Amino acid sequence: MSLSILKPRAPRSRSSFLFAGSCLLGIALALGGCTTSRQTRGYIFNEEVIQNIAPGVDNRASVQQTLGTPSTTSAFGDEVWYYISRSTVVKGFLEERAEAQNVLAIHFDDGGMVSEIDRYDMADAQKITPRDDKTPIRGKTLGFFQQLLQGIGRVAPGGPNGPGGTGGPGRGPGR
Repeated sequence: MSLSILKPRAPRSRSSFLFAGSCLLGIALALGGCTTSRQTRGYIFNEEVIQNIAPGVDNRASVQQTLGTPSTTSAFGDEVWYYISRSTVVKGFLEERAEAQNVLAIHFDDGGMVSEIDRYDMADAQKITPRDDKTPIRGKTLGFFQQLLQGIGRVAPGGPNGPGGTGGPGRGPGR
């Protein structure tokens, strides 16, 4: 009969725990990068409801009752109500990308009646590049420290108890 003696295992070192933790974190991040997320934002289009809107028949009140509040309205020119929907997809850590975009534009005449209905989709979208120029301001431009130190020494007329001070009108006890 043979007798075997079990040797106790050496305790694991801190570096092996860090290595294992790093591996698990790397696997979790890699798997998280494989996910795909889809989102739809804005107005949910219902074609049957939209078909009920007719130029020359409907007005602002009937359109709002049928379609609800628009996503946005025109800021200038003729009055136009826009109902906007956009579907996007994000794959892993990549940038969000638009899959579909639909815009329903309802034009109103001066009397508030629907005059025209337009539809736009991704084919009508245009890529723009915003400019990063700054609009110049007139007058003196102050730096950070100039703004910070500008108010030192300014006291309200009449001292601290004058108008605008702590004891000024409307600032007495109980007010």
